[in-house]
Amino acid sequence: MRGNDQRQRFLGTLLGDGADRFPFFDLEPEEDTLRRWRHEGFPRNRSFSDYFNLETHHSVGLMLRSYPFYQKAPDLLHDPSSFKRHYNPDQRSRYAKGFVERSQHLHQEGRVLYVDASGGGLLQMLGVGDWDSLVSACVALVDRPQMVEDLVNKTTDFYCVCLERVLSKVSVDYASFYEPIAYNMGPVISPGMFERFAIPGYKKVIDLLEKYHIPLRILCTTGGDLTPLLPSLIDAGINGLWISNISSAGMEYPKLRRQFGSDVALIGGIDSTALARDEAAVRKAVEKTAPELLESGHYLPCLDDRPRSNIPFANYRLYRHILDEIAQKG
Repeated sequence: MRGNDQRQRFLGTLLGDGADRFPFFDLEPEEDTLRRWRHEGFPRNRSFSDYFNLETHHSVGLMLRSYPFYQKAPDLLHDPSSFKRHYNPDQRSRYAKGFVERSQHLHQEGRVLYVDASGGGLLQMLGVGDWDSLVSACVALVDRPQMVEDLVNKTTDFYCVCLERVLSKVSVDYASFYEPIAYNMGPVISPGMFERFAIPGYKKVIDLLEKYHIPLRILCTTGGDLTPLLPSLIDAGINGLWISNISSAGMEYPKLRRQFGSDVALIGGIDSTALARDEAAVRKAVEKTAPELLESGHYLPCLDDRPRSNIPFANYRLYRHILDEIAQKG
């Protein structure tokens, strides 16, 4: 897979097949960050990715979240008729207009293309959006386990219908899963419960992804300590981790690499909060994580968060310069 276009470089790096260098990548900063940076010397007529020579990932444009998107759905636990309102695979707004032509064009250009393969994780399947709905979901897991299993099965089947419609028409490089089910001391449910209620759905979706030869199934999560759940997720077919806002020592990437080996690809892991401090902190953050992981392979170095407005432009530019130097050394 060794090659020089963005797609070949991404897959060659994370699958361990070799590349001319690791990809240059970070999540796009919000507008308030760019506004600050423009006052500190960032060119007004240049885009973030163009200025730093970054290799953007492109979504195929599939929305799997409950409808209306990004709003709470607590009625899923109490009103059986609500499922069809929240999860209609024929809803046009779930599929980006012209996604087939756009995806084919990006693929021909050698760009990295991904699909969201879940609508937010187990708790989101149960309608969790605040504290009260979390309590209701936890009670349901204990008192109404069969109802929970049925709801999760129906939601997973919905995911598969939508994914099949997309993947039968376009080729993607990775699928992303989201599982916000932990805080910095661990998951909010037991590993046994997670394996019972969530893992069958993961296996069903991952079987579909394997049918369409999707090489990377990447778990994305924020902040919490998911380490007790990772063995069952990896056994189910997750082969990549992308952890944002790492706040638990158990989720630091060098530790995860020692625990799970290089067969599990890693994206990110560099402490973004260090860039809000001084140059020494920037260098330490990169050197603590990147060289060791690059040596063992299957790693794409980038921040564990998008650049925030408390990061000076000079510090972000220094961080990118350090990574450029590492890439040049090979």
